[in-house]
Amino acid sequence: MVCVGAVAMATVGGAPLAAGASATTLKEAGSSLVYPLVARWSHVYTTDQVSAAAGGSGAGISAISTNGVDIGASDAPMNSGQYAGDQSHNPVEIPWALSATDVVYNIPGVQTGLRLNATIMADIYTGKITSWGSSAIVKLNPRLKKALKKAPKITPVFRSDGSGDSYAFQNFMFRGAPKAWTVTPTTSFGGTAGQGENGNYGVAGEVAKNAGAVGYVSAYYVLSQHGIHPAALENAAGRFVMANGASIVAAAKSDAKIPAQGSAFTSAGGVSIQYPSKKYKTAYPLATYTYAIVNKDGSHVSALQNFLDWAITTGQKYGAALDFYPLPSSIVSQDKSLISGL
Repeated sequence: MVCVGAVAMATVGGAPLAAGASATTLKEAGSSLVYPLVARWSHVYTTDQVSAAAGGSGAGISAISTNGVDIGASDAPMNSGQYAGDQSHNPVEIPWALSATDVVYNIPGVQTGLRLNATIMADIYTGKITSWGSSAIVKLNPRLKKALKKAPKITPVFRSDGSGDSYAFQNFMFRGAPKAWTVTPTTSFGGTAGQGENGNYGVAGEVAKNAGAVGYVSAYYVLSQHGIHPAALENAAGRFVMANGASIVAAAKSDAKIPAQGSAFTSAGGVSIQYPSKKYKTAYPLATYTYAIVNKDGSHVSALQNFLDWAITTGQKYGAALDFYPLPSSIVSQDKSLISGL
């Protein structure tokens, strides 16, 4: 299991570089969603050294804004203020991985099959729904009525650090339940109920140990944490869908065009695939791209281009075991153009 928060050791072909070997070291930091994949890449990429560190998407954006890393990883695009603050470095935001955020729960007697929607989640995180036995939840889950009525009080858990998962989760509610969730999505969580935990492992661990708890975590952390279960979420077509390869890929088809860098990119929210229209009937509504943010005036440009080109092509094959799915070919083509222009 990957240890989140640790810095991955640079390797060549899975073995440490020999003494005296010459290689560039590329530093990546930020998103805990993409960290398991980048950590894996750091162990198999053979051209240069890659160090990976998880600290949350907000930390990734901060690090690249000061040129402290070569790649700032974030599941949320820079907002207009962040982009303006980094304009002297000419930041470029490149979608380099595709995955999802899961809503996870710990309800005694309910291991699979719980159905939830954007309105219910918004009402939970604003304190309007505090019981699993509420009429709105039971209406969606009549066969689970007995267990829901007996369940402990709901404890909502959210990310206390700057998080791309918070951005994606809030965007899901903002789009799917605009009357219930009116807070503009950012990497900071804007709810009024619940308790905060640092990182995906913090949220997953808190949900796992507290009966009645609910939270949101990157898909990988559902695989690696016992005691939590993912919910089926209602999409715009009215279907309840679990996060899996088919449903995430279906969501990715809803937006396969990378906006122009700068104001167009920030205004569009990057390549946004949360809660796609009802046209995408099988789409999981909390799928997300995650971005490699790089500065045009950064160092190691040639090494960076080589690694990014490898990551969006050959590197994609390492994602399946970690709940990442191949980038659409149209995104790869646009990525290559962005990378060659660094």
